[in-house]
Order: sequence, then C-alpha cells, then structure tokens
Amino acid sequence: MSLIIDRATKEDVNELLSLYFSTYGASYPLPLGTDRGIMSKMISSDDNMWLVTRDTEKNIIVGSVVFEIDWLNKIGKVVGVVVHPQYRRSDIAYNMISQGTNKKFLSGDRSLNSIYTTTRTVSVGPQLMFLKDGFLPLGIFQNAHKLKQYETLTLLAKFKPGVLERRAPFQTIPEKLTPILQVMNDILEIKDRPEILGSKRREPADEELEFEIIFAHNYVKKRFYETFTDSDERFYPFHIPNLLAASTNGEVDLYAYFSKVDRYCPLVAANVPFYTPSGRMAGLLDQLEDYGAESYTETLTKLNDIASIEVLLNEDFLPSAVYPAMLEIDEKMYDFVVMSRTMEPFNFKGMKIERAFKPYLEQYVNLWKQMHLDSLEVLMIWGQNKVGFLGY
Repeated sequence: MSLIIDRATKEDVNELLSLYFSTYGASYPLPLGTDRGIMSKMISSDDNMWLVTRDTEKNIIVGSVVFEIDWLNKIGKVVGVVVHPQYRRSDIAYNMISQGTNKKFLSGDRSLNSIYTTTRTVSVGPQLMFLKDGFLPLGIFQNAHKLKQYETLTLLAKFKPGVLERRAPFQTIPEKLTPILQVMNDILEIKDRPEILGSKRREPADEELEFEIIFAHNYVKKRFYETFTDSDERFYPFHIPNLLAASTNGEVDLYAYFSKVDRYCPLVAANVPFYTPSGRMAGLLDQLEDYGAESYTETLTKLNDIASIEVLLNEDFLPSAVYPAMLEIDEKMYDFVVMSRTMEPFNFKGMKIERAFKPYLEQYVNLWKQMHLDSLEVLMIWGQNKVGFLGY
C-alpha cells in the first residue's frame, strides 16, 4: 500500500462525494460532503486547503480533510475529516491534520494564531487523534447538531507557539464561570485569579420586545456588513448570518446563522450589546424556537464583557466552552467563552468522551441542575410548607 498526501482538485469531486456517502450515508450535515458546487468552490478557494490521501496502487482517494482559513482574524478550522472504512488503522487522518497544522498554518511567516475543530462523541477515536496532535480540550456543545439524533460535540484548538503567552488579563468573572475557567487554568497550567462576582438575577422587564424574523441569506449578509464595518464587531469565525431578528420598535437587530437541517442557531452579533435589552429577550428565544431553532443556540462573548455574560446567564445560557487567545487586537490576545442554550433533554446514551472533556461536561451539568432542578426543588419545598401552614 502506497499512500501520499495531496491537494484535492475539482476532478476529485465525484470520488469525494462517494467517500463521504459511503462513510456517513445521507445524514452528513455539511455541504462540503454533499453539494458538488460548493465542494468545487472550496477546492479552488484561497480561503481553504483541501487535502486528500491517495492510495497510488489502487488509484483511489482514501481520506479527506478541509482546512477553512480566516486570514483576517488569523484563525482556522478543521472540518470534513473522513477516512475510508477499510483504511481506518493507517493514521491517515492524523497525518493529514499534522501536516496542515505543523508544516503549513501554525509556522512560517504567514501563519495563524490558532486552529480549532469539533468532534462527535459517538467514539473517542477522533478526540484522541486531535489530542495526540497537540490540540487542547476546550469544552463541549450539548445537543449541538443532529445527524440520526441530537449529538454532543467537543471543542479542541491548537495554538501557534507564543500565542497563549500574549493573553490579555481579565480582572473579574461571574461566579458561574468559575468552574469552567478553573478547568481552562488546569489545562493551560496557569494561575489566573480574577475577582469573583456574585450571581445577579435581573428582574424581568415590564414589556417584552416583539421581533420580526427575516430568513434570507443574501439580504441578511448585506445588512450585516453594512451595519458592522469594523471586523472586530462581527467576529464569529466561519459563521455568516442568514437570519435577522428585528424588534418592531426599531431598537434591536440581532443577526444569527440558522441551520434548518439540525436546528443549530448561533447568535452572531447585535446592533446593541446583549445587556441593552436585558430581561426583554425571552420572547425572541421563544420565537426562534418556534421558527425551528429548537435544539441549540449559542453565542461567543469576550470574557471581559461581564454585563453581557450576566444577561445571557439570566436567559438560561450556560458556559459550555472557553477559547483562550481567540481574537488578536493590538497584539493582545483575548479569551472568549461559548454561552449555549439547549432546549432538548440531555441524552447521554452512547456518548463517548475522552477523560480530558469530563470536567467540562460535569460543570455544565452541575450548572444546568442549579438553574433548573434546584430552583424547582426550592419551589416544591416552599409549596409543601405553605400547604402545611394553611392546614392549621
């Protein structure tokens, strides 16, 4: 068996379609494995590097991986990893990923600050592969995507040497972020000790905001770039909004990316900070759920944006992942937290995670329990006491 790593060409598209279908069937959610036109564009784009492994003896493609590149923000993403079932024990995926990260994108003059990926939790194999190549475990996304059922994903990232040492310090954190930041500190072997702020529960507003939802890729994208001319304001790597939720009073425009296939909906940006409509967003989240974003919603927030994080916590968002040194501004690297909200019941059946991700899962479940079950228990006890008192 003679294997070589090579760049994909447009002539490979038909064979790549067959490779993804033979591995994932018809349930693969990404167009890079199902849409011929998109695959051709990605192969020829300077913003992607599509690697394949060829068995030169049989003249077939046996592995594929795509590196999506955001040159402006110096960040990359590994997607579309697939290996032919008969070649699974040949380190094919590992060798392609290692070549892309070590020899191409995280070294040299035109390099990135970091590259991230997500892996499924139906097996630990992909998680172990990325960990072996130097990726760090950063968190989990509960019920983030739907293939045959809703699945939890893991988040990992690999950093250019010296990038983590340029992290901008943050002085305070909300109390509920303490567990996940302790996990990050243990992984990075650092001792950040910010001041811990007590939980703040804001009173609901007298009036909810009413929203109109526009789902139109080209129109929303145009409005998005007209509204946010500064690249830092629209920072959400590899997510271009296709949905606009506009409040009827003209105050709030919220841009999101909605996937109809797996009900996935990241909130990408808003024309006002998240704390501005504090206590008035529940109706929008209900509307998005009715619209189809019924499994998972997330947003990226700087760790030093305390006000927005507190508002998101009040709207039942929980910290599920952290991404240190994610965004570079004036040569300083800023940490982000992924705040997520799932409307699906937890389903751990068949989940397999490497032990490095266990602390992230535990802190998430504990926070979810505090938010939903502990408060329910208090209400039940209070109700029982009240009934007993009336009985006298």
